Amino acid sequence: ERKAPAMCVPLDRMSLLGWLKTQVRVVEAWREELARQPDTDLDQVQRVEHHYQWLIDEISKLEKSAVSAA
Repeated sequence: ERKAPAMCVPLDRMSLLGWLKTQVRVVEAWREELARQPDTDLDQVQRVEHHYQWLIDEISKLEKSAVSAA
């Protein structure tokens, strides 16, 4: 059985981590903006929070795999 090639080489992993961390900063700014708006929709807040947590989890997984590979 042929295995699929690894999705990321170390350089690509670092680029992906950088991009994901940038996205975290964008979502954090979005969260702050939502917190300032008195008429913010709770569903929207929950979606943004879910996306934020997904980003954090993906970063954690990539960082752990980078440590394991080193």
